Amino acid sequence: MPPDTRRPGLWRRAVDVIRREPPAYAPCFLHRDFHPGNVLFEGDGDGQRISGVVDWVETSWGPADLDVAHCSTALALLHGVPAGMGFADRYLAAGGTLAEDARAHLYWRLLDALAFAPDAGKVAGPWRELGRTDLTPRLVAGRLEDYLQDLFDRYDAAPA
Repeated sequence: MPPDTRRPGLWRRAVDVIRREPPAYAPCFLHRDFHPGNVLFEGDGDGQRISGVVDWVETSWGPADLDVAHCSTALALLHGVPAGMGFADRYLAAGGTLAEDARAHLYWRLLDALAFAPDAGKVAGPWRELGRTDLTPRLVAGRLEDYLQDLFDRYDAAPA
């Protein structure tokens, strides 16, 4: 839990979720550091397309939900909570496959998001060096907390 949080109950609730047994999943090959900085693009405007994905040193085997969760968290921190919350929907619309159970989504996304605490601001360091000076540690930490709340609002962590 970040030391300066205004919502300690939110963090405790998130930790309680990931203390549970991991949900069942269909295993697949994972990038495990999938975020916008590892995606290459070509073209401009509406013609822009993904041309590659780099930095494969963290690869592993597990649920596709983990790669989607990691990118979702990064997008929430870099571009705001709606960007992070919408990524999984866009992934599914493009033909991706995720767990069907909302509690599984919540588990994998919280597992990833909690890895950014207590210092979510460190993820923004390289982006600030590239000109995203708006990404202050305080802004990014606030976005992380707001993202956790939105995950609970969408996927409901109430016991079954």
